[in-house]
Amino acid sequence: MATDTSDDEQNQPTTKSKIKHRRRRTTFVVYQLVELEMAFSYCRCPTNRERCELARRLDLTERLVRIWFFNRRQKWLKDNIIGYFNANPINPNRYYPQDAA
Repeated sequence: MATDTSDDEQNQPTTKSKIKHRRRRTTFVVYQLVELEMAFSYCRCPTNRERCELARRLDLTERLVRIWFFNRRQKWLKDNIIGYFNANPINPNRYYPQDAA
C-alpha cells in the first residue's frame, strides 16, 4: 500500500544542489550610471570592443554592460515610440471617413 504524502513533501528538493537561488539585482554606482548614460548618448549600440573597454573602465563584466545597453535601448524605444503615439493618437475618421448623411 502506498504511503500518503502531501504534494509539498514530494516537491521539496532532497539535496542542496537542487536548490535554485535567485540572482540578486545588480545595483550600479552613480559614476557607473553617469558613464553608461554618456556612452548611450554617444552611441545606442556600441561595438563589442567599446563594450569591453567600458566594462573594464567601470569595473563591470561585459555581460552586465551588454544587458544594461539592451535595457536602456528598450526604455528609449518605449519613451520615444510609444510616447509619440500617446501624444498623437490615431484618428479612425482619418482613415475611415464617416458617410456624409
